[in-house]
Amino acid sequence: MPQVEALSKLERELATFERHRAELLGTAERKFVLIHRDDVVGVYDTQADAISEGYRRFGNVPFLVKQVLEIEVPQNFIQHVAI
Repeated sequence: MPQVEALSKLERELATFERHRAELLGTAERKFVLIHRDDVVGVYDTQADAISEGYRRFGNVPFLVKQVLEIEVPQNFIQHVAI
């Protein structure tokens, strides 16, 4: 089940973000962080730059790009599923 595996990786990367959250708020608030597995890969000014770097470095595998904000804004995500 590839979707379940991708979700597990996303949870791992979200946990990595939370472990580094306080530090990131102090150094990179409002910027975008690229996380792959347990590593904070880098901080970028734009979401597009972070995504581009993620694909350049890791290819088409799950990685997390998240904006560093003190107050999180809930997001809705929709995945295309062929019926």
